[in-house]
Amino acid sequence: MVHSSDYLEIKVNVKDRVLISDWQGWLDTTKGHSGCTKILELVNEFKITKILNDNSKVTGHSGDTTWMAKVWTPGLREAGVQYFAWVYSYEFFTQLEIDNTIDRSTGIAMRTFFIQEDARQWLQQF
Repeated sequence: MVHSSDYLEIKVNVKDRVLISDWQGWLDTTKGHSGCTKILELVNEFKITKILNDNSKVTGHSGDTTWMAKVWTPGLREAGVQYFAWVYSYEFFTQLEIDNTIDRSTGIAMRTFFIQEDARQWLQQF
């Protein structure tokens, strides 16, 4: 584990250049920006090319999809991320925000999943 807070735990597999982020609880804009910024820092530090972003324990969020699509995902792309597996929250409106972010993001192969193991298997193909 390279980072832990009350809403986000991050692990890094240095050998495979994979970052696993495990979000939980209600995510307001401050938590979202802070966690995403931490992910970007670690992507740069460890030269990450694949992310498994697990939202399955997220109970809802007031995500800033514009910021994620215009700032965060371009930052990830520029840092070398090529593949991004996003595990949905079971909260419907959170799923819509994830879809909205992905629809507005370019340059990274992004795919959504309901089960973390499916996301992990998809990333292992690359």
